Amino acid sequence: MCMNLKADYKRLYQHWLKEFEQPALTRLSQEDFSYFSKTLSNIKKFELEDKQKVKLQLLNSYKENLNFLFTDFLKIRELKLLNSALNLQEIDFSDVIEAEKLFYQSLISSIKGFKNLKKISLYDDTESLELEEIFEKEKIIAESKPIEKVKDDGKTLVPIGDISEKSKIIQTKQLTQYNYTIIRFTSPSPPIVGIDGFNYGPFQEDNIANLPYKNAKILIFEKFAEKIDIT
Repeated sequence: MCMNLKADYKRLYQHWLKEFEQPALTRLSQEDFSYFSKTLSNIKKFELEDKQKVKLQLLNSYKENLNFLFTDFLKIRELKLLNSALNLQEIDFSDVIEAEKLFYQSLISSIKGFKNLKKISLYDDTESLELEEIFEKEKIIAESKPIEKVKDDGKTLVPIGDISEKSKIIQTKQLTQYNYTIIRFTSPSPPIVGIDGFNYGPFQEDNIANLPYKNAKILIFEKFAEKIDIT
């Protein structure tokens, strides 16, 4: 019995060590998983006929160590599956047992569903974003001449980027259809397409732009920009 336990322990230890040392999932066959599960179950039930103290201590030591290795081995694999799912990273299903495969697929479905829901909610004018009260009374009225400068809480006056006269006329007409908000970027942002059909950006930190309300709201919500009050 002791010789079998020693071999089983060594076999499980090699699997655990390999899993512990490698960042990627190692291969775990259903056969190996069943073997280790059965070994652990058998040793928990096993009782010595000879109740010698040394033999009992040795048996209990094997029980504790086998249980620890197997439990920790599965926890490490679970964390790797979680990280892969969070990064939407594909895994080789031949490396996992059926239960792990179903676990990973469920995670992927949940994460993708959440990302889609989040994307939709950001573009949906609902109270869930709790930004309606902030923007409810904010309306940008078209002026007869373009705004050239705004004051940002006593800081240096920052010029708004030049735009063509044609764009000014078009955008002024669009104001009857879209509300616009002036924002200052707190982080670099790639180009975006406004809901008014115009291309904006790219933007660098401290750039100022007059964007459609919905686009500005999303950028503020994602901490890319902050609203500027015109005084």
